[in-house]
Amino acid sequence: MSEVAIRELTPADEATVERLLDAELGGRDQARLGQVRDVLALPGYCAWRGHHILGVATYALDKDRAELAAIAVSSDQRLLGIGSALIQAVVSTVAARGGREVWLVTTNDNLDALRLYQRRGFHLARLDSGAVDRARDLKPEIPLLGRHGIPMRDEPMLVRPLP
Repeated sequence: MSEVAIRELTPADEATVERLLDAELGGRDQARLGQVRDVLALPGYCAWRGHHILGVATYALDKDRAELAAIAVSSDQRLLGIGSALIQAVVSTVAARGGREVWLVTTNDNLDALRLYQRRGFHLARLDSGAVDRARDLKPEIPLLGRHGIPMRDEPMLVRPLP
């Protein structure tokens, strides 16, 4: 098996990454914090094994804070360190550009991601109760039930301070 390569997202990756986002996150347009954002319009990193895409992470740097806007790993490639490597690529880039923290928003049903983020230095900073219910006005295709049969209702925000 060949090694996993993490590299910057390029315009040539767009169609391939969009298919991954469709499969894993419901598309490139992500609803959070009361708005919809095209996460492929942002810089990011991809994980590849040969010509096969394994994962993607995008981010938005605003002064000294950066949002980890999206992270997706192919369902058959999870728990292999790919998500951790993508997070580290974003964190390293943000720190090198003077960022002091990385933050993200997920959904209350996303237990696997909450575990990953907390193991990678993020802590729970805020909970927007009912945010997913309100986001369905912007993106009606958001399902009522999420992972593990948990109703999707809330948006936890996590923050990772950088040295």
